[in-house]
Parts: sequence; C-alpha cells; structure tokens
Amino acid sequence: MSDYEFKTHFRLSRTTIEIILQHLTLPLGTYKMEIPVNKQVLVFVWYMANCETHRQIGNRFDIAESTSYKIITHCLTEMNNLSEKFIQWPTNLKAQTNVQKFNRLRGEHSFPGVFGAIDGCHISILAPWEKRTKMAKLNKAMFYNWKQVPTVLLQGIVDSDLKFIDCFSGWPGSSHDARVFRCSKIGEKLLTQPCVIVPPGCHILGDGAYPLTSTLMVPFKDNGHLSDIQLKFNKCLSSSRVVIEQAFGKLIGRFRKLKHMDVYHKEYCCKIITAACCLHNLCIDNFDDFDITETYSSQIEYGNQHEDDTLSGNVKRQELCHQLSLVL
Repeated sequence: MSDYEFKTHFRLSRTTIEIILQHLTLPLGTYKMEIPVNKQVLVFVWYMANCETHRQIGNRFDIAESTSYKIITHCLTEMNNLSEKFIQWPTNLKAQTNVQKFNRLRGEHSFPGVFGAIDGCHISILAPWEKRTKMAKLNKAMFYNWKQVPTVLLQGIVDSDLKFIDCFSGWPGSSHDARVFRCSKIGEKLLTQPCVIVPPGCHILGDGAYPLTSTLMVPFKDNGHLSDIQLKFNKCLSSSRVVIEQAFGKLIGRFRKLKHMDVYHKEYCCKIITAACCLHNLCIDNFDDFDITETYSSQIEYGNQHEDDTLSGNVKRQELCHQLSLVL
C-alpha cells in the first residue's frame, strides 16, 4: 500500500502512526492477546477514521469483535489519560507567540489581542433510548438539538494554528452554549479568574451565544440599527473567529467517527471526542495535514444572543471598536 493510499484509508500518515505508538502503553494491560502492537494502533486509528462497527473492524483486521472492542476502549482510555499532554493551555512565551500569530492572521484586518476562539459543535449520536442505556434517568428529548437530531456538544477553544487548547464535551444537544460554557472548568476560570489564564489586554472570541466579558469578546447584537463601525467590528471579529470553525471542520473531516457515533453512553462519547481532539493536535504538531475539511457553521442567530454582559466587557468592546475605527 502506497503512502497516499495509507493516508486515504487511515487519515493519518505512517509517521504520525509511529508517534502514536511511542505514546500509548501497549500491548493491552492484562489482556493476553498475541497481536502486534502496531496492528492494535491501526485498529484504533481505523475506528476513529471511519464509521464502522466493532464487528466490521474485527472482520477487516481478522480479529474477534470482542478483541476489537478491547483494543479500541484501551486506546481511548490511554489517549484520554494523555489529554493534558496533547491539549495544553498556552502560557508565558507560547501565549505571547499565539497572540502575535493571531495579530498577523488577517493582516491589518486582524482583530487585536486575540488569544483564542471558542464555539460549540454538535456531534451526532444514537438516540439514548431508555431500554438500551445504563445512564441515569434522563429526558431523552434533552439530547435532541434544534434540528431534532440526537447529539452531544463539544465546546472547543483553539489557537491560531487551529490546535485545541481546551475541549469540554458530553452535554446534551439541547443545551445552550452559554450554559455549557459556565459549567465547564475553563468557563468558570474565565468568569472568576480571567487575568490568571488570559494575558493582560487579550481575549477569546466567541459568537453571540456567549456572555460578553473583559476576556470574552462577542459581536454586537444586530438589531438593524448598528453603526458602520459596529458592523465593521462584527465583521472583523467574525473573520478572526473563523479559526474555530476551520478546526471543527478539519476535526470531523479527518475523524469520520464524529460524523455519527454509534454510541449512546455519555462517558464513551466523551472519550471518543477527546481522543479525536488529541489526535487532531498531534497531527498539527507533526505537519500531518489532510485536504478534506467538513463544512461547519455554528448556526447561531443574533436573536438568540446571550444577554448577560458585564460592564467591564462593554467598556472593553467600545474601546476595541474605537481602536478598529482608526484602522479599518
């Protein structure tokens, strides 16, 4: 199999596979299976890269369905245990470099002081029917998003290189982005200790679903009466915030398991999503690009914008608006 064919099927280069081999603790703990380590990793990567069941993967790799399940669950656990190594919040020099890259991203039209971009992404799952789930009693309607598709949410924050610097997943598809944000660890820190994790004068860009604070900039609500500079502010913010949409597109385009997860356990869904984000970052670090990008849009309407804005956030937004008026 040529390198091109290999990457087409597994969505990763052979070099990246070798790097994964170096990180994962294999062979499988207490499972006494005489299966080559590299084959175990290929089974796991195939699972992430395609929409196949454990039975189909077992047939493809000439292993039992139960063995396929054991290999994949072990690798998912290992990747999640390593998530803090692959998904890191930039600090010190890395933080400064990240802000500088954002400043150069759109030239003179770049939004100033950007540290990252945040958004939520719906990941399709099996309907959590009561008869086949071990989860606590839940209203299954909670998992249906506005398109009436059962999903769980992935909240991601990315840097200028499209790498995830934070991810939080598992909330039902009907949840509002602002609520998910407030309940996430990073959201709590940004709301209570913003100066600790975001460099002075910098901020994360979000859409109208998020609260406006001094470290989280969102667009002006378009009520039809915005001034020209407010419209330009919104356009400039959206142009720089597009990195999160690009990251989600690359994530789902490469790891097709996320297009529809035949899973209904929340914990298992979260493991798959986190593992995909880890692999996504690993690919970027090793310049393992992939051409296919899934089209993604947050589909947030301005009418559903979050209203809980802070005074400091409003003051800073007006200052940035004035700053942009001098250059746009």
